[in-house]
Formats: sequence, C-alpha cells, structure tokens
Amino acid sequence: MKTGLYIILLLFQAATASLYAQCGYLAGKITDISGATPLLASLSAKTEQGKLRLGKSDSLGVFNVEMPCHIIELTIECPQFQTQHIPVNIDGKTEGTFFITLAMMPLGKQTSDEPYAQSEQKHFELKDSLKAVSIVRRIEVRDALSDQRLPAEICLYYTQKQKKDCFSLTTDRPRAEIVFTEKDIVAIEVKSGGYQAYNGNLILDKTDQEPRTYIIKLNRQRTILSVNILQAQQGMLCRLWSDGQSDITLNRVNDSHYFADLVPGRDYKFGIAPASSQPELVTAMASVKEGITLKTLRVAERAPERPAPERRPSVVTRVETPAARGITASNKTLYFPKSDYKLPLQSRTYLDSVAVYILENKNKGLRITGHTDNVGNPGLNITLSEYRVRVISRYLIGKGVPEGVIAAVGVGSKFPARPNDSEENRRMNRRVEVQIIDLDPKSN
Repeated sequence: MKTGLYIILLLFQAATASLYAQCGYLAGKITDISGATPLLASLSAKTEQGKLRLGKSDSLGVFNVEMPCHIIELTIECPQFQTQHIPVNIDGKTEGTFFITLAMMPLGKQTSDEPYAQSEQKHFELKDSLKAVSIVRRIEVRDALSDQRLPAEICLYYTQKQKKDCFSLTTDRPRAEIVFTEKDIVAIEVKSGGYQAYNGNLILDKTDQEPRTYIIKLNRQRTILSVNILQAQQGMLCRLWSDGQSDITLNRVNDSHYFADLVPGRDYKFGIAPASSQPELVTAMASVKEGITLKTLRVAERAPERPAPERRPSVVTRVETPAARGITASNKTLYFPKSDYKLPLQSRTYLDSVAVYILENKNKGLRITGHTDNVGNPGLNITLSEYRVRVISRYLIGKGVPEGVIAAVGVGSKFPARPNDSEENRRMNRRVEVQIIDLDPKSN
C-alpha cells in the first residue's frame, strides 16, 4: 500500500514539474513612469495551467526570475500602482536570459465622485441610495504621457440596476456626457487599441448641480523585442531595422543581450556582424505582436582563418604589374551614414590605390582612426567607430596589405572635427581618418 502511494506521489510530482518547466530567465528593472524611482514589485506568469508567481524586484527595482516554458502573459503588481498584464510571445526556443525594462503608473485613490482602480476598492455604503437624483458627468480618455485624447470603448456596470451600458469615444466625439439618475457605485471598463485596459470604480454620492468631467488616462501597451544571442563574439555589432526605415535604437546590455521598443504589426530584421570579416547575419521577424517578444539567435562558431601567405601570391602578382607602378596616395577622411558601418562604395577606389601604394612602399604604414557623432550611448559609439575601422582594415588586408602595418583604433565621439550642434556638423563627425605614416625601420 505504501509503495503504491509513493509511486502515485512521484507521478504527481513529475506531472506538476512538466506543467511549470522552466525555459530561461527574465531579467531587468521596474520603475515608476518617470524612470527615476525603482519599485518593489511582484512578477507572475499566466500559463494554460493557471497563474504562477515568479518572484520580486529588489530595492533597486532589479529582478531576475525563471520563466515557465509556456508563459502567455506577464503580470506586474506593485502597491499604489496600476497592475500591468503584458502578453508574452516566444519566437523559437527560449534559452538563456532575456532583458526588459518596465514602468508603472500610480493608482488613483478611492474617493467619492472620482474614478479609481478596482484594486483600491474598500467597503463603502451609499446613503439614501434610492432617492431620485440627476448627476451629469462627462468622460474623456487620454494618453497617460502625451495627454492626447484617445478613441475608446467604455462600459459602465451599475450596482443598483444590475445593468451594463457601453458606448464609444471617437475623434469626432472625444467626450461622452452621461446622466446618472441615482446614487450608485459604478464599475468602469475602458479599452483603446494599443493601450492597456483600465478597470475602475466610481462612487456617485454627490448631487451637486454642476457637471463634472472625469479624465481616465491609459498606458500604452508596450511592444518589446528582447534578443538573446548564443555564442556571441566579443565586440560583435548588432542592428535592428524595418524595411524602408532607418535603424532602430537598440538597448545593449552586453554582447549577448539586446532589447528595443517597437511598433506592433511591422516586419523587422535583426542583423549581427561578427567580430571578423564574415558577412552580416540577418534574421527576419515577421509581424511583431503587442507585448514582449522573446527571440533567441545563435551565432555559428567562427572557422579558423587561413594563413595570409596562401592568398598573398595572387595579390602581389596583380599589384606588381607595370601598370600599377608609380601609384601615389595621400591621407583622406571617409564619411559614414548615421549608425552605419558598411563600407561606402565611393571609398573603394581610394582604398584600392592606398593598398597598391603600401605594397610598393615597404617603409610605409597606415594609421586608421574611427570617429562618431555624440548621439546615443558613448560606449556604443566607441563600438560603432571600431567597426568602421575594422571594415576598412579588413578591406585593405583583403587587397594584400599586411595586417602588421596597420594601426587601427576607434575612439567614438571623443574627438569631434566640428561641434555636434547641427545635423550637418554631426555628419562631418561620422568619419574614419586614413593616414599614411612612416614605419620604424626595425619593424620591417
């Protein structure tokens, strides 16, 4: 008998473990809507089997929790702040850690004749609730940050009548006027496309003759892409874009982890440039949905590079033809588009001539210095400048220039050529300077 119960217990534990199997970690920070105040908040996951508590953020607002494999929705709860319910979309297999940041809106307190969140509801008893009255109230719905009026669907649930009324706000009708004919506690549900739903209550116990306006503010439903890159290489550069659009700002945690706020419904592409001469790896992500999208990418291990002598004979033979003799070269500054590190086509003719010149003049070398404007994260700017330098260096090495005669460095925005006070000046700062230098005879 005991053996049978033991087997049943083991089977139950195995089944329970499979229901809430863990697939990676979710990490990040939770603050108030301003981003300045960290919050102690609880995180829970909704799955097909129910709600699972994940953990809490610490006094700095930082959290790192295990994720169940079949998570559908992430719930964030904090006293005196609006609870958030964010859909979770898993694109492929989740491995490792995914980073996000979350911001929360403060709650309205339970007061008479003002909407407040249902989570703040306390016991309240209406006096003379059967007495006929006429209470005129207007309702508007606005964006919590921009204060812009929003189209919305509003439903009112009356306690006394046990009745439900729904109506719409549009751009042509941004405000609704309602006449309440009795004192009541009315539940309010507000929905607007692209925003988190609002569920609140309204205590109608004042019979003043003046109409009042209620403004209900909604938080945007965030669309977050969080990417975890397996086998990431040090110094690797990543970028995110939508077709026909410029690159989108990526929040970089380290070489393996990135996240960004996106627009739902659009197709995006994520590019990874390994720390070598390998081509950019591009992954397409179709129609990103509202909520949090978790994406794992894997970078293949880099194959060993072939020794330079194997390709040198053909290059040397080509550049030492009589037609190539007498080539001269000078210093030059090459300019790059914003947030881009691809070698401009118009720069190749110059670099070809530099390669021939260096191969003909064994006592000459190159100093290549990369710069950026001052827009964005200084650390990312240094990485971008390093990649611009690397692209040029690799091109020259591919033309036969020995790697040892190239001194290359990326300095980011530290040494601007012009003040970063206009787009034209910033364009002149997004540059790589190529200088021809004399080599120390001992180095030959």
